[in-house]
Amino acid sequence: MSLEQVAAAVSIVFQGAANPNNTQQTQAEANQFLTQFQQSPSAWSICVSILQSSDAGITGFFASQTLRNKLKYDLNQLPGKESLEQLRQELMKMLLQFEMLKEGGSSLQIITQLSLCVAVLSIQLNWNTCIPDLMSSPGLSPRCLLLILKSISEESLRGSSSYKSSISSQFNLVADLCNSIIRSNDLDAPKAMDTLKSWVRYVDCGVQCMTVPGPSNTETLPNWLGNCLEILATPESGYFESAVDVVVEVLRKYESEDPRNVPLVMLLIPSLMSLTSPFTLHSHDEDKVLAYVRVFTEMGESFLSLLLDPKEMNQVMLVELVLKCASIPDKSTACITMNFWYRFVGGLEVLEPYDFRQQKVDYFYPLLMQLTDVCCSLLVLPEGVESKEDMDDDVKSNRSYTADTVEDCCRLLGGDAVIVQIGKRLQHICSSSSNPPWQQIEACLYAVKSISRYIPRSESAVIPHVMNMVNTFASNPTSQPSILRHTSASLIGSYSSWIGSNPTYLEPFFNYLLLNLRDPECSQASSAAVKHLCESCGPELSGPVVNLYDQLTGSGIEIQDELQILEGVCKLMSKMSYADAGLTLQRVMTPVGGQLEMAVGSGAGVTPKMVSGVVQRLTVICTHANPQRSSDQPNLVLSLMQQCWPMLTTFVERYGNDGNMSENISRLFKYALRNCKREFAPLLEPLMQLLAAVFDHTFQSPYLYCSAICITEFAGVQECSDKLYNLIVAQSQSVFKRFTNLEAFTNHPDVVEEYFYLLSRFIRYCPALLFKGGDLLCQTLKCAVVGLQVHHRDANKGVLSFLENSIEFGLSQSIGHEEREGLQNAIVNAGEDIVKGTLGALLGDTPLFFIDSGSASIAGVLYKLISLCPQLVVEWVKKTAKDCSTSLGPMAEGIEHEIIRILSQPPGQRNEFNRSIRKFNEKVWSARRQMSGTGRRS
Repeated sequence: MSLEQVAAAVSIVFQGAANPNNTQQTQAEANQFLTQFQQSPSAWSICVSILQSSDAGITGFFASQTLRNKLKYDLNQLPGKESLEQLRQELMKMLLQFEMLKEGGSSLQIITQLSLCVAVLSIQLNWNTCIPDLMSSPGLSPRCLLLILKSISEESLRGSSSYKSSISSQFNLVADLCNSIIRSNDLDAPKAMDTLKSWVRYVDCGVQCMTVPGPSNTETLPNWLGNCLEILATPESGYFESAVDVVVEVLRKYESEDPRNVPLVMLLIPSLMSLTSPFTLHSHDEDKVLAYVRVFTEMGESFLSLLLDPKEMNQVMLVELVLKCASIPDKSTACITMNFWYRFVGGLEVLEPYDFRQQKVDYFYPLLMQLTDVCCSLLVLPEGVESKEDMDDDVKSNRSYTADTVEDCCRLLGGDAVIVQIGKRLQHICSSSSNPPWQQIEACLYAVKSISRYIPRSESAVIPHVMNMVNTFASNPTSQPSILRHTSASLIGSYSSWIGSNPTYLEPFFNYLLLNLRDPECSQASSAAVKHLCESCGPELSGPVVNLYDQLTGSGIEIQDELQILEGVCKLMSKMSYADAGLTLQRVMTPVGGQLEMAVGSGAGVTPKMVSGVVQRLTVICTHANPQRSSDQPNLVLSLMQQCWPMLTTFVERYGNDGNMSENISRLFKYALRNCKREFAPLLEPLMQLLAAVFDHTFQSPYLYCSAICITEFAGVQECSDKLYNLIVAQSQSVFKRFTNLEAFTNHPDVVEEYFYLLSRFIRYCPALLFKGGDLLCQTLKCAVVGLQVHHRDANKGVLSFLENSIEFGLSQSIGHEEREGLQNAIVNAGEDIVKGTLGALLGDTPLFFIDSGSASIAGVLYKLISLCPQLVVEWVKKTAKDCSTSLGPMAEGIEHEIIRILSQPPGQRNEFNRSIRKFNEKVWSARRQMSGTGRRS
């Protein structure tokens, strides 16, 4: 590789298709060449040669970027520390060289990259005196010096502890330099402010750097911080926003909760509180207002422990200040305060003892009540927003945070106090005008809806008036904007328990919800409200709800809305007599049965939407229909499934190949099993035969998950054991038939995951049959070893779970003689492959997602395998370690001895074993990095 070749390749890559001579092939070849060049040892000298030219251009930028990456990742390619010292000198010369060039072009970009090079080099050299050395370097302009200093602060987190300590100790040198340049107000002042901000953010200088000795044995703020506070008092300053960033960083880093920070906090409080005089929060300069809100809110969060302190310090002033910030017209800016209110309320809640907590709550009570009013103002929608479609993400998130804050107030003040406050506001809005703005009303209703969990069913001061207001909407629903009707419907659902105690509202509200269901903007809230009313009200509601459902069937409303109402109908069944529940189920099943019959019939007029809807409706019924019955009365869901079974079988055979449909079908069977539990026994064998056949035909993973549910529900039934085992055998044969190579595993990671989780569940619930003889177990263990090579996190977890559970069963005291023999046969036949597979993961040849964490990991498999058969493991490790470690080249022998040493010892405590495995893996990756000389590149 030569300099000319690199320059030519850079030209091709950066010009791209702009040059007609550059074909896709030449661009790909040039890109591959540059990638190889970046990894090569020769890149060091070639990059330096390129940068020594004053006309480096785009090639110089590429060289400087490559040099930065090599300093981070490829130091092992340099012969020793002397070469780094030499490189440092070269870098400084190149910086001075590019400094003398005119501004513009790629020279500034190259200077930026070279500054980063110097910063990275200072870490690699552990150059602890870099700050004074750079500041005294002749010919280095303030602009370039500030750029290097900023880069050092950003990179310092990667340095050693001694490096970080030395950098921290030089904080004041940098801060004073930046402050002097800022005060001089020359062209480099903005860069100085950026550098100061970066040092405050990234360098942990300790609170001792935030104060300096003052007169009469007092402490005062350092000049740079005092200057930033002065700038905050003059918002017309060009450095105002940067000064805000600096002060905010100081507040975040030095909270009052740490006693060491209290002297600094006490110096900051008067300076920051005095900032209220030179500005008005209702200023039209939104950026300046935003900046002050940031400062005051951060101040409230940082000084939270002082706000909650028993000592009287006029804390109410700061809380009032944040409340003013929450009251400004710009809602996006006002909502910045919401995190403070969340932390403030949370802090008050945990105060002890209770008397002190209540004393503090009473102290701030007036402000918290005002906060409720402020939140209602913030909930008012902007002009022009009349539907959910009109709301942007900011409006939605701000309303959500604000409603949460109203909830927070309820936790402290009680729902009764907050609802009265909202009621007063609503009353004032309605009495102040004959035609009050609907946005103001909607905001109050939204707040009322948000606090429903804190309002008892017996509330009689405000909720009746709110419900009467909603009732007036019900009498003329088309006159309201859709967002007001949406909020009203949500409020009805949230207060379904209250309405259940006041049934006179049911009929008008049902009519109102029925009309709203036909409006796509309101249908979701209305269907949820119907469901909640069904949950809270008595069986007398069944007639209207079933009538409503009849009207909606086939009306074109969204399936999810229909399913919400169907769920409500099913929950009403639990409150009916058995006979009435049966009639209701028959009634709601009539249209569903008709659609199911159509789907399995000629197929005329059948759409994918209709097919999916049939399964989803049946699933809702099987999930939620659970009427009360005596022991001699049959399970209605079981009767339904038996009645539909012939059609369901045909349905699955016809539509079960589709991925989404297979999930829906499996979900249906899962909830039918869970509803009926062991009463499902008459259909268990037909279901398992269907699952085995449809899985073999479609190879869709949801059918494996459904099989796992069968095991969970019927594992304890003796006469079902053989049937469950036959299901496992049949589905295993389907897996073995298709999983003949790694590519097949890789193409079906979901099947890998679910199959091995299915086996794990079988081991957990009924292991005896799987372990007797051991033939099937041996095959699945060998299959699992191949599964370890699949680059898929969930699949890997499923495989490891199966391996751990299989081996762990051999360690249990309850294992029988036949099962132990079967396991021994399987381990003897597959153990070497398991060891080889796990070592391959540890050595980086196959994926390693779970080294030692959770219930399934590589370390867990090895630990349990050593505990089960230590001598065999040593034999297998010695046999396979050499083959597994060949990819490590010259490092292989040391790595091989290390893993043999670890796995030849008694496993001891699991935590210690995990640590050993993790350290070994870190050593492997260190060796691989040294071999390749590569790393992450930006």
